Amino acid sequence: MQLFFPSNFKCLFCNTDIADHEHQVYCNDCALAAPFNNGKRCKICDCTMEGDSEICDGCKDYRKYFDRAVAPMRYEGVAKSLILKLKNDNATYLAPDMARVMSERLRQENFSFDVIIPVPLSQKSLSKRKFNQSKLLADELAKIFAKPVDNHSLIKILETKHQKDLNLAQRKTNLKNAFKVVDKKAILGKNILLVDDVVTTGATANECSIVLKKYANKVYVVSFARNPLIF
Repeated sequence: MQLFFPSNFKCLFCNTDIADHEHQVYCNDCALAAPFNNGKRCKICDCTMEGDSEICDGCKDYRKYFDRAVAPMRYEGVAKSLILKLKNDNATYLAPDMARVMSERLRQENFSFDVIIPVPLSQKSLSKRKFNQSKLLADELAKIFAKPVDNHSLIKILETKHQKDLNLAQRKTNLKNAFKVVDKKAILGKNILLVDDVVTTGATANECSIVLKKYANKVYVVSFARNPLIF
């Protein structure tokens, strides 16, 4: 009955009924109230910023190896709650609608990419969680854009501390040499869309990009949300 009479589609953010789920996965009220990553943003890492410069101080002082990073949401409020629910409460059913929101931003940016790669988890983290939330989002984006997902070329080879438990300086060094490309030919000369659930300092995306850019042409990063602060 739901296939022919889909009357209970819910807003991703507030869970109220919405009629036009094909058009957007959130209600009109949340379109105005949810913490979308709007306003002036850094042209490289997409953090919110002020002043006349197009690049934030963090990107000026700390080199980014990815070409661009974007996120439709700020990591606060209901957006933060969704990410924590996806990761910690096994709410994998959220991934399709979260990817839809991410795809809206990607279409605005008009990135040209050949293959989608999720940020990998270590074997220990994957065994504990049983799934990689970034791969769930990558798989959904692959359906939307009709692009392949490469889940084997980039792996995490070191067991590192959780980024959330570290300060800014520690986060920038914690993941050093943690990632490795194991299939160079698969990404050689290609434009990569690197997918993560959340970007805070950008250290994870940067470390992945360091090894990817040895063989790939461009690396674009998309996450569902990012920390709104300037780094």
